[in-house]
Amino acid sequence: MLSTLINLLFLVLLAVVMGYGVLLSRRVNRLMAALAELGPAVKAFSDAVEKSEQSVTAMKAAAVEAGQGVAREAEALRESAAAAAFTSIRRQPIAGMTRLTGKSELVKSFFERGRAVETARQW
Repeated sequence: MLSTLINLLFLVLLAVVMGYGVLLSRRVNRLMAALAELGPAVKAFSDAVEKSEQSVTAMKAAAVEAGQGVAREAEALRESAAAAAFTSIRRQPIAGMTRLTGKSELVKSFFERGRAVETARQW
């Protein structure tokens, strides 16, 4: 009698395990189908990542190259400015020309000269 109960218990447990195995198999099949559907999207994402990595590498190289070009141009400008500083000749002041040091003086003199021209026209 006890052996029969143990056999029945094993049969019930075996049926439960088989039922769980079938359920698990169905879930795995659904998961595999979903992964198969996502395959093209994953491939497209992977290609986009590779393309962006290549773009970033190209941008870095272009930035370094541009920086070197700007540095060369700046050095050439410094050299030409240094050469021009030694060869420059100070101009003689023009008669009637005054030297202004600040922006406010420049603006004031502009409007004063404009008023002087207007009053000369009125007479």
